[in-house]
Amino acid sequence: MSGRDRPRSTGTTCRSMMLSIAAAQQPIKVSIMNSNKKAQLLKRLGAAVATAVFATSGMAEVAAAEPAQDDLIEEIVVTANKRSQSVQDVAGSLTALGAEDLDARGIKDMYDIQFAVPSLHFGPQLGNQKITIRSISEFNRQPGVAVSLDGIYQSRSSTAHLYQLDLERIEVLRGPQGTLYGRNSNGGAVNFISAAPTREAEGMLRIGYAQYAEAKIEAIYSGPIGDRVAFRISADRIDRGEGWVENLVPGAKDLMRGESGNVRLKLAAEPTETLSMDLMYVRSTIKGPHEHLSWVTFDPALAVAGGTPQLVAAAKTYEPFKTHVNPTNDSDREFELLGLTLEWDMGWATLKSITSQQDFDDFVVADRDLTDVPLFDIWDDSTIDTFTQEINVLGSSDRLDWVLGAFYLQEEWDRHIVFNNAMPVFGFPVPSQFVFSQPIMDTDSLSWFLDATWEVTDRARVSAGVRRTEDEIDEYHHNQGLLPLFNVAIPFCDKAEQLDWGATTIRLVGQYDVNDNGNVYVSYTEGYKAGGVAPVECNVPYDPETVDAYELGYKATFGGSNTLSAAAFYYDYSDFQVSQIIGISPVTRNAGDAEVRGLELELSSTLTENWMVSGAVTLLDTEYGDFINLDGLQAELGFQNNKGNPLNNAPKTSINLGVAYTTPVQWGGRLTLRGDAAYRSRTYFREFKNKLDSQAAYMVVNLNANWESEDRTWAARLFARNATNEAYILYLLGSSGVGARYGSWGPARQVGMEVTRRFGAR
Repeated sequence: MSGRDRPRSTGTTCRSMMLSIAAAQQPIKVSIMNSNKKAQLLKRLGAAVATAVFATSGMAEVAAAEPAQDDLIEEIVVTANKRSQSVQDVAGSLTALGAEDLDARGIKDMYDIQFAVPSLHFGPQLGNQKITIRSISEFNRQPGVAVSLDGIYQSRSSTAHLYQLDLERIEVLRGPQGTLYGRNSNGGAVNFISAAPTREAEGMLRIGYAQYAEAKIEAIYSGPIGDRVAFRISADRIDRGEGWVENLVPGAKDLMRGESGNVRLKLAAEPTETLSMDLMYVRSTIKGPHEHLSWVTFDPALAVAGGTPQLVAAAKTYEPFKTHVNPTNDSDREFELLGLTLEWDMGWATLKSITSQQDFDDFVVADRDLTDVPLFDIWDDSTIDTFTQEINVLGSSDRLDWVLGAFYLQEEWDRHIVFNNAMPVFGFPVPSQFVFSQPIMDTDSLSWFLDATWEVTDRARVSAGVRRTEDEIDEYHHNQGLLPLFNVAIPFCDKAEQLDWGATTIRLVGQYDVNDNGNVYVSYTEGYKAGGVAPVECNVPYDPETVDAYELGYKATFGGSNTLSAAAFYYDYSDFQVSQIIGISPVTRNAGDAEVRGLELELSSTLTENWMVSGAVTLLDTEYGDFINLDGLQAELGFQNNKGNPLNNAPKTSINLGVAYTTPVQWGGRLTLRGDAAYRSRTYFREFKNKLDSQAAYMVVNLNANWESEDRTWAARLFARNATNEAYILYLLGSSGVGARYGSWGPARQVGMEVTRRFGAR
């Protein structure tokens, strides 16, 4: 299967590009929420949770008197609080996707996960990958969501897109996780837990083929080596010969094609009855022009004023899934990880050590003018070496569970950037002019933490935690040259900077079992996100971000096959970090205060032996505090106070819905037909609340038909990702020097199939 489908328009900003920019750019109406409105909203959110408590409490009591169905929802045990718990017992907002659920939904990367988890958004950001939870995300080099693989912290969320192979489960924690997960977890945490080695031999082989000439092979083998050692090796390879973003430059190849591969080797050993060792090696590679940007709006007057008149006559397109990019566009990424986890049962407590060395090499060649004119290219070569060490001491008694820990991170980041600045000389572009930039940054972070849960009664529990974090950054930046890049000069710079910050954060939680099947909780959590420097501005520092978060929630299991989670939350941010574009480079600044209010409902239910439904609804109300800034794309408006405007990547309404029907088939085995839909209301990507900076409401539909043999050794899947070919933007930026807005389109429709053969222990 190959070829390109005609996209289904969703009224995105690309449709407004045909309109006059001048007519579209009207003064912004700022909506400021006063304290009375805040109080009313919080009351409504609390009332909604209370209603859910009483409603499901009655349902649970009725269900307790009825026999449970045989086909119950699989209980997933998670380690979100660094100890094993059921999802429904965790006092916080958490979604867990097990291996079977990942297969059934056809989830293979972060793009898919965002449509299965409430309040989660994933998208590109100038060569990086950005994870957003409840409107909180990564800006430049500081993640807002903590990512880990088997308990190993990943300092760059871009790596989360690389190693999603042979997973046991994915845990997504929403809300600040400062006590247990530390720095840069203000939005939440995403934990990838890979499948463990087994004591009995088992394996799997999967091959697939999909639209855009995409071929895939995946292989897994696990088994014992003697009595006390087991191993597991997993590998996959994906080759996509055609891209789903058409490059209109004559002779150039399409984008979003290339190849990727992953290998993971795990060894598990038990030298003694009280000591266990887990060794893991991961290598992931991805090559090809996977990054893309497309024109969204263009103002010729701004391009001329910005010193790039060539863009006026240059070929460009505003159509979905199309762009103009020079043939040099390419990328080559390689990630390696070596991790060792030791657990020693000391009798009175368990000592756990997690050590890792990670190397991430990232080379990108990108055309930033997005035309057939060789005006501005960038060569970006980064090397990030990270060492982490975490020590946990975990103990428990009749009524007390506790963990004492320390965490250390040492990171060396070396980056070389060459800007090919073909500015006009006598009316002709000269591509030999360039600026060479070389930022080098060393980061040291040390923290310790204590977290404990006390069972006050058989039904009531209280938890408290504290964490102290110390961050130190040493940065040296050298810019060689003084050339105007899109009317923004990148100055000569040769400067070293040393900065340090520290913060003490706490967590307080109260939880009460209203009956045997449901519990209510209330929490107060403080979060901290490290500060940094802006290399483009010659190491101008920005401050750490802090948050006070409040959450009221309820969780219930009723009928033996139904689960419900509800949460109301409020975040109060100080020194909120935002990303702005200077010329065409992202720069992090502090926007002052910001607030987030929201309500989440999540439901999973086995209606009958054949039918299952799951869904989630998120309602968000976000706003900046006093945040004065100049929009270079509307400079005539002067400096604007963006107070009351919504935060970036924060749709007011997000809805996920999944329906599955399973039935035996005459030729043997069982067939499951599944449909998943995800709706997002209008989403703004810049702080000015201009509809040109937004994506209109859209819905993505994924379809899967899964067949599995009676003995579960054979399986086949037909799938359609983005079955309606919805055209929607995942990320947008504005460049005043170019006079344009650029966007990255979400994946186009892809139809394909997979065949799986499993063998060994089941």
